[in-house]
Amino acid sequence: MSKKEKLIIFILNTLLCIAAMVFTVTMMDGWGVFVLIICYAVPSICLAVGIVSFTLNKHAIEKSCFVVMVCAFIIIVTISVISKTARLGNYESDTEKIERLTEIIRNTGKWGMIVYVFIQILQVVILPLPAVVCYVPGSQIWGAGMATLLASIGVLIGSVIAYSIGRFFGKKAVIWIAGKEVTDKYITYIGNKGKVIFVLMQVLPFFPDDILCMIAGLTSMSFPYFLAVMILVRPLIIAAYCYLGNGSIIPFSGWGIPVWIAIFAVCIILAALSFKYQDRVEKWLVAKFKRNKDKPEDEENEVE
Repeated sequence: MSKKEKLIIFILNTLLCIAAMVFTVTMMDGWGVFVLIICYAVPSICLAVGIVSFTLNKHAIEKSCFVVMVCAFIIIVTISVISKTARLGNYESDTEKIERLTEIIRNTGKWGMIVYVFIQILQVVILPLPAVVCYVPGSQIWGAGMATLLASIGVLIGSVIAYSIGRFFGKKAVIWIAGKEVTDKYITYIGNKGKVIFVLMQVLPFFPDDILCMIAGLTSMSFPYFLAVMILVRPLIIAAYCYLGNGSIIPFSGWGIPVWIAIFAVCIILAALSFKYQDRVEKWLVAKFKRNKDKPEDEENEVE
């Protein structure tokens, strides 16, 4: 990124953080302390991280912070507007407010579903949202089965668009979105002989699966193979999130509460470990695959 682009991102991030807090102050009256703390904490943290990363020239962090803030801003504004127009402040508890909010979205019918699918497309191509933010709300509104279907449609469309960006717009476009270091690294990994590695990277949580779709378009990987992998792998992962997030497998009450606390704790630990040891995992995976691939060739040479 140029200095001008970095400055623009910093300014936009700052404005979004301030705007999100203004929306919370003016339009989120009546909500409980826990919800309000989240609405204030997210933009406050993003504002602080944005300032520090811009000052220290940590522009990858700044860009990630901006993406997170865009997502948070959309969510806060949406809830704020609905809260005012639907007068959610008249309901006593946050549970009643959320139930009413869910009912409003459900009553939008096909339009709500279209928006949900569109969000899934955006989160693959433009906004790398966390899976919990993307899939779980849909399972709460329409049920796990319908949410899985809708999210899968959106993710598959988004994945095809991402692949097409790499195929038709080339490396410069992917570098602009993902960064040169990330693009060069994963091109080397999945390259001409990385089809199995590509599948594993789509399944394992350590890898940026959406960015890998763009990079796959830069390689010799054929579109039929790419599409087959997406159809076979992504819906299964989405279904796991939707059915778990729906509470039908692990309830959000009783014995399910300590289980969910343990799951969140494990997820946080895994996220920290993956951030710290991602390079090691990637190198081990690539080295392991190459050894297994080269072994039959070596044995064949010994026989000859």
